[in-house]
Amino acid sequence: MLPRAIATALQFPKLDAGDFTATKFHTAEEKTKFGNHLLRFIAEDFPATLWTKVFYNRLHLTFSNIAHYNMHGFWETWFETTVDQVTFLQNIARYPCWGDPAFTHSDVEKVIGVRVKNSGVIAWKQRILATERRSGDLTELARLKAIYEPAAESTVPAPPAALSTGAAQTDLFS
Repeated sequence: MLPRAIATALQFPKLDAGDFTATKFHTAEEKTKFGNHLLRFIAEDFPATLWTKVFYNRLHLTFSNIAHYNMHGFWETWFETTVDQVTFLQNIARYPCWGDPAFTHSDVEKVIGVRVKNSGVIAWKQRILATERRSGDLTELARLKAIYEPAAESTVPAPPAALSTGAAQTDLFS
């Protein structure tokens, strides 16, 4: 879960349709709805409940994500793990927003990119990733130590003196 300050920085103020240009196929209101939904999706830490077909159909055509085959593959690529999420957020923040807003969603992409950069969400997710990696490394270290480090001194009692001195037995029955 993201800190409230980061979630708020991502989502507020809400995007306004007056700031976007309609395209031949999408109104400024539709662009706004998509942008607000994406920011909410990020702010709520990528919940599967917000991952809908309608949302996927727009998102896979923005930020150069067109190469993904279907919504399940898109999810697996970008949202399954913390490292995937960090990469997704970095791509949004670095995306150059090509195209004319009258023909693309570049105007919405630009605003979302600025919010992602300025909110602190990338740094937060990177700290979580570092913690996850450290935890995994320590678990692996413990596993390897159990295999390769010498065992502690034995706690088995020493044998009786007669056996340890190597006294010779002269006869089987004596």
